[in-house]
Amino acid sequence: MVERPDALTVLKSMPAATLWEAAGKRGDLSPRIKPLFPEARVAGPAFTVKMFPGETFAVVRAVNEAPPGSVIVIDAGAAERGATWGGTVTFEARRKGINGVVSNGTVRDLSEVLEHKFPVFAIGSSLVAGLRGHSGWLNIPISIGEAVVNPGDLVVGDQDGVVVVPVSEWEAVAERALARREDEYERERRLLRGDPLLDVLKIG
Repeated sequence: MVERPDALTVLKSMPAATLWEAAGKRGDLSPRIKPLFPEARVAGPAFTVKMFPGETFAVVRAVNEAPPGSVIVIDAGAAERGATWGGTVTFEARRKGINGVVSNGTVRDLSEVLEHKFPVFAIGSSLVAGLRGHSGWLNIPISIGEAVVNPGDLVVGDQDGVVVVPVSEWEAVAERALARREDEYERERRLLRGDPLLDVLKIG
């Protein structure tokens, strides 16, 4: 008998858009937060960071403390100057097994991020290096991309965007996501049979 995957495994395998639907059309981050390369995909529990705009000491601390498999989620105040992420932390995060980064700030050293194929989602790039004068805060509730992210919430990002699923909802969202994916596959089977699109989508 094949064991059924646990909720976290199911959620991490799903497209971000499917999870948004399954979560009741909630949890999506601002579309300004985009993957730095098209095939980037990130999934894992959030290790949250809050810092003053233009500071990066908190990010260094986060890379040092975040467990393997986590996603570092950074609230940098949506600052467009003073990069929140760069090449050296990319190298170390990848070495440690951190799954990726989601930031409402900017990133630099893009060539190094791309070289390592490290999943980074941000609002853009900036060549301005951040300061290291304030230690910031780690593993507290933050607001990023118009959504609240708590430590341990699941973060999933792909080409469509980023969605957050609270820990307390993993089981229910996983069940609905599986059902939704099966419904999507059934739509495709019906279309292959030649059923009209309006009937398949139950429109009209």
